[in-house]
Amino acid sequence: MRKVLMLSLPLLLSACGLISAEEPRSLHTLAGFDAFDKKELNTRPGKSGQFSLDAEPEYITVSADSKTAYVGLQENNALAVLDIASGKITAVLPLGLKDWSGSALDASDKDEAINIQPWPVFGAYMPDAIASYTVKGQTYLLSANEGDARNYDGFSDEVRVKDLKLDPATFPNAAELQDSAALGRLTVSSLPSDLRLNAAGQATRLVTFGGRSLSIWTTEGEQVSDTGDLFERTAAAQVPEAFNSEGTADGFDSRSDNKGAEPEALTVAELGGQHYAFVGLERQGGIMVLNVSDPAQPRLVEYFNDLDRMADPESGLAGDLAPEGLLFIPAADSPSGQPLLVSSNEVSGSVSVYAVADSGQLTRLGRYQAEPFAFDEGVAEISAFDPASQRLFTVNGQTGALDILDLSDPSQPRRISSVDLSQYGDGANSVAVHDGVVAVAVQARTKTDAGQVVLLNAKGEPLAQPVTVGALPDMLTFTPDGRTLLVANEGEPNEDYSVDPAGSVSIIDVAQALSQR
Repeated sequence: MRKVLMLSLPLLLSACGLISAEEPRSLHTLAGFDAFDKKELNTRPGKSGQFSLDAEPEYITVSADSKTAYVGLQENNALAVLDIASGKITAVLPLGLKDWSGSALDASDKDEAINIQPWPVFGAYMPDAIASYTVKGQTYLLSANEGDARNYDGFSDEVRVKDLKLDPATFPNAAELQDSAALGRLTVSSLPSDLRLNAAGQATRLVTFGGRSLSIWTTEGEQVSDTGDLFERTAAAQVPEAFNSEGTADGFDSRSDNKGAEPEALTVAELGGQHYAFVGLERQGGIMVLNVSDPAQPRLVEYFNDLDRMADPESGLAGDLAPEGLLFIPAADSPSGQPLLVSSNEVSGSVSVYAVADSGQLTRLGRYQAEPFAFDEGVAEISAFDPASQRLFTVNGQTGALDILDLSDPSQPRRISSVDLSQYGDGANSVAVHDGVVAVAVQARTKTDAGQVVLLNAKGEPLAQPVTVGALPDMLTFTPDGRTLLVANEGEPNEDYSVDPAGSVSIIDVAQALSQR
């Protein structure tokens, strides 16, 4: 009797050389931080003091070879390193503190003046957006050092300097420092690990939120450079009437006591053989452009800010307020054949398109304003571009939908449709595009529950079943090779801090996900 060997279809295809014989990858892997719970990390803790719960992944950038991801942990003042193939977090890199006595900042919103000077305080960098680029074969990380306190009904880690007891040995002029026109109004960390209280319960150290700067780091977390007080001094020189404001003159100096201009959005580009960083200032408004070809010496190219600073910000006439996301479109992918920068502006609900010169300088080409105008409703937050369809996809925080804009004429971006995502959860947080696949991160109706990633085509039609990910998926990105989708699951607690889900990173196999129809 002849024996017949029965091969499964995958084995048969493998034997014929039509598919790889390697172990198939999982559809979804969840990378958590449990392995770091018992390690001394020198990061900023939350209420639990358990790192896997306190970790809040905010942003992701990926190495050019698609093998390693770097994850911003904003509230923890740290970066994490993810080995994509193994699905493991391999390192947590604390970012340390910035010494404001060796730099300078304006620390008061009550002195009725621009007063940038050194102060005896430190700053936790706490970056929002991060990016990566390569110079002479070396990968560097960039961070927009916004800062962010944990401020919930059930837990808060912020306090004003005037409300603290200061150690007289460390601060012999405490009474002077705690005046509202000096440091008294400055918001600082209330964590014991930051204050370093002495036996009398007096603070021996003050740590404020954010670096008010751009930093460049090695992939091991060593700082290469920091722009210091450059952003504040530039704003003071160019837009003094709206210094450290919400972008307009009626709020002059109102943010000096709390993170200043708040560098938040960030992207990088290579133009004419030079590397540039574009940094969006969430509060102050405008975009800082820096030449970062020498990572040790970032150089300011320009501060682009064309706001109507005398207009009422709630009128819709002030211009672009609060850039939340920046997107660079290289010339090869651009509808106009020239490099473009797209700014999505959260407070004004607008999307602006700029031409980018080889020098890095910006020229406004076009602007889309969502209508009806809705002030500070998050109408335009994060955008992604599909070169094939020449469409721009923008997260609308007000409606929870995904707006689709026609960008075939960059001077006249226009909305052509909107994708209702309400069936998947409480609204979209982020969007990414690769090879015509549009991925949208959607948080659950209860933000501490698992969120979902929705996969669409360029028309906004579903391509596959949604993928369930971690709690509060806040940002997502494709790897450069397009094989993997990475999701930063922030895992924020609820308001009374009775539920605090673990922060994590979802690793999604794109081909596997698209096969789930």
